[in-house]
Amino acid sequence: MPGAERPIGPRAATALLLVEGYCALAVEMIALRALVPVAGQSVAVTGIVVTAFLAALALGYRAGGGFEGDAREKVARNLAAAAAWSVLWLSRFGVALAFEATGALAPLAQVAVYAVLGVGPVAYLLAQAVVLLVASAGPATAPGKAGAAFAASTLGNVAGGLATALVVMQHVGVAGAVALVAGLLVTAALAAWERPGWRLWAAGVVVAGAAGANLAVERNTYVLTTAHADYAIEADADGVRSLRVNGQNASREDGAGIGHAYVEWIEDRVYAAAPAGRPARVLVIGAGGFTFGRGRPRDAAELVFVDVDPRLAPVADAFLAPARRRGRYAAMDGRAYLLRHATEFDAIVLDAYADRTATPAHLLTREFFALARSRLSGDGGTLYVNLIVAPEPDRLSTRADRTLRSGFATCRTEDLGEASRWRNRVYACPRTALDGDATVYSDAAGRADTDAARAGRSRVRLRPPPGAPHAP
Repeated sequence: MPGAERPIGPRAATALLLVEGYCALAVEMIALRALVPVAGQSVAVTGIVVTAFLAALALGYRAGGGFEGDAREKVARNLAAAAAWSVLWLSRFGVALAFEATGALAPLAQVAVYAVLGVGPVAYLLAQAVVLLVASAGPATAPGKAGAAFAASTLGNVAGGLATALVVMQHVGVAGAVALVAGLLVTAALAAWERPGWRLWAAGVVVAGAAGANLAVERNTYVLTTAHADYAIEADADGVRSLRVNGQNASREDGAGIGHAYVEWIEDRVYAAAPAGRPARVLVIGAGGFTFGRGRPRDAAELVFVDVDPRLAPVADAFLAPARRRGRYAAMDGRAYLLRHATEFDAIVLDAYADRTATPAHLLTREFFALARSRLSGDGGTLYVNLIVAPEPDRLSTRADRTLRSGFATCRTEDLGEASRWRNRVYACPRTALDGDATVYSDAAGRADTDAARAGRSRVRLRPPPGAPHAP
C-alpha cells in the first residue's frame, strides 16, 4: 500500500481531512466573491466556477488513486502547493492579472479560463490528498475507510462554506479569508510531513508574505470589504466625495446634497409628486451611500433603503460624516423585501447593481416588475429604474426596456451622460389602468376605430379642441 511505511494516524488523518474540506469549499466561495467586481453575480458565473471545481475534483480523485509513493510526503506537498496557488489566484492581483490577460475574450470565457486555471488546480491537489488519506482513516474495512474519509472531508466542506460566506468574509474581508485558507493549508502541510525540510518552511514564508501583502493592499484601498462588496471612499480636488462599490461610482456627496445627475432627475419628480398632507413614501432598492433625498426637505419623504449587505450602514455613516443618514435601512434583497412587506409606496427606486454596469438579473424580470407595481400606490405611484446602457443598443438594454414596458403602459425615459460613453438611462413608469395591456392593432380587427371612439377621438362625434392639430 502506498505510504504504508510512514502511515498517518487515524486522528491526524481526520484532522487533515477536516482542514482540506474546509479549505476546498472556502476556495470556491472566495473565488465567486473575488469575481463579483469583474464579472458580477449570476447563475452563469456560479455554474462555470462550480463545474470547473467539480471537474478538477474528479481528475484529482483519479490521480490520487493511481499514486504509488510516499503518501505522507505527497499529502504535505499537495497542501503546501494548494496554499501557494490559492494565495496568488484568489488575491486581487491574481484576479486582475487573469482578466487583463484574457481581455480579448468574451466575459464568460474569461470566467471559464479563471475557473480552470485559477481555481481548478487547488481542487485537483486537495482531491488527491483526500484519496491518499483514505488509507489512514479509522475503520478497518476498505468501505469503512472510504466512508470515514469522505465524511470528514464533507463535514469540512460544510464548515468552510458556512463560515467563509457568513462569518469570515463578512467580518475580516476577502483578503482575510484567503489568508486563513492559506494559513490552514500550510499548517496542515507542516503537520503532515514528519520532518519538513527547508523547502516546505520556505514555501510557508512565501505564502505568509503574499497573504500579508494582499491584506495590506485591501486595508489601504478599501474602507471595508465584506462577502458582498468592496467599499472605497474617494475625494477629488473640489472636496466632492464618492462611494465606490465594487469599482462602481455608487454615490456622490458634495456637502450641499447634490448627487449624481440621474439621482437628481429622480428626486425632482419624486418630491414634486409628493401627496398633499403627508410625506411621500419612498423605497430605494440599492442603497448606495444613502444619499437619496439629501438636499431635499427632510419632512417631505419617508425613506426606506434596501440592500443586501448588513454592514453597509456603517460604511454609509463614514461616507456621509458628519451628516446623519436619513430613513430606515433593511439589509435584505430588494425582491425579498417586496414579497415580505405589503406596504404601498408612492415611489420605488430601483438602483441596484451586481457589478459595474449590470442590474441583478432577478430584478429585471417581468415577475419582479409586476411585484413592484403591486406595491405602488394606486394614485400615481411610480417605479423609477436606473439602467447603465452602452453607447450602442445591446441585447440587455433592449430586452430590459421591452420587459419593463410589458408591465407598464407608460414609461418616460431620460438619457443622462455622453452619448459616446456608458450613460444612465432613467425610467419613470407610473401605475395606470392600462398596465400589462398587450393588444396590437391589425388589419384583421378594427380595434383602433373602437378605441378612438371610446377615447372621444371620433371625427363624427366631436370637434377637435382649440389649438389641436388638424388632420390632413
